[in-house]
Amino acid sequence: MTIARRFADYIHRTTYEDIPKDIQRFAKLCIFDWIGVTLGGAREPVSDILLGLIDIMGGNPHATIIGKGVKTNALFAALINGTMSHALDFDDTHKGAGIHPSVCLAPAAVAVAEYKRASGKDLITAFIIGFEVAARIGIAAATIGRFGATASASKLMGLTAEQIVNAFGITGTQVSGLREVFGTMSKPFHAGKAAMDGVLSIALARRNFDSSHEIFEGRFGLKNVFSPKSQYSDMLTGLGKQYHIQDIAFKPYASALATHSTIQAIEAMRKEETVTAADVESVQIEFGPLPYSVVNRKNPQKVLEGKFSVQHCAAIAFIRGRVGRDMFTLNELNDPQIVAFRERVDVLLNPDLTTFETIVTVKTKQGASLKQHIRESKGSPGVPLSFAEMKEKFMDLATSVISKDNAEKIVEKIGRLQDIEDVTEIISLCNPASR
Repeated sequence: MTIARRFADYIHRTTYEDIPKDIQRFAKLCIFDWIGVTLGGAREPVSDILLGLIDIMGGNPHATIIGKGVKTNALFAALINGTMSHALDFDDTHKGAGIHPSVCLAPAAVAVAEYKRASGKDLITAFIIGFEVAARIGIAAATIGRFGATASASKLMGLTAEQIVNAFGITGTQVSGLREVFGTMSKPFHAGKAAMDGVLSIALARRNFDSSHEIFEGRFGLKNVFSPKSQYSDMLTGLGKQYHIQDIAFKPYASALATHSTIQAIEAMRKEETVTAADVESVQIEFGPLPYSVVNRKNPQKVLEGKFSVQHCAAIAFIRGRVGRDMFTLNELNDPQIVAFRERVDVLLNPDLTTFETIVTVKTKQGASLKQHIRESKGSPGVPLSFAEMKEKFMDLATSVISKDNAEKIVEKIGRLQDIEDVTEIISLCNPASR
């Protein structure tokens, strides 16, 4: 039996009742956080650029563009919502798989759920199924979130096992995305396109559009093209019994995850050592190979690029005392004080460090040397955000677009998502407030 067929059988047979209650809770947290970051992203310039395409992409108004008060076809809604939800780089991360799962699968699942007027139980089930498929593929072979979107959407649409196999094949041949575009609008577009491709794949498969049944292990399939040394059997180990969604990380800062440990270290130094930006002679940040290659950008030129510059994040943390989502602006990027401080920050490669482990050493003008070794940043599974912290993040993002009353209602309804008969009851609360 092929991998695609094993996944298809899992998707087809799994019910809400099969999923443990504590695992269902993680799905609700992911959906809750996703709605918040999508509402926040609705204010970003990329959202209006995509919204402007509705006149040529429109179609039947089956799904809502969150935070915009507009409906469009499910494909385009998935694209826009997915892009907006990743625009702030404030969304969840699965470190083991190296993916941002919710921004790829939630836009697809929510668009199809709205189209089908699915229940909260249906959405929870589909979300967890999509998450597990995406995480397993990411851990075993390649960081490709669009398979999660396909899995979730196919469950909600009620595809047969055979159609799901074809949907995976259609998804696999659409794989794309390059790290070269990090720091530009094309980075969040990756998430939106993954969500859209998932919906497109299941829409075609539902009409018996066929594809390879060995998209994962075939001679020119995912494994052999992207990760020939991987053990594709790892994708299936514990499927339906072991849940990777428990390893989700929620972000406390609206920047690349690899910058978080540095921000956290500096916040600790400011609090514990009462050191200020004026005291700093130099900052040395040690990273393992992956973060070193991603966030070592001393002179970012664009606002979004600043989110991928640990030097910029360090400067904001020391000079402003906090790193808020509102601080990634052109004014901050070009502020002479920030620019000058970035020059004092050096990034070193330390191959002995794990992926997100970070050592920050600050030398002061008084001759002191302060060190913070962060092994796991806040928001990670081992150091989780409290629900109060997650709600504070959500309310800050949501009330920038919708009314406080609607935001509070979303919090309450997500808490009892399993009792909601029609998810449009929640999505309808995401329309912008009158200003």
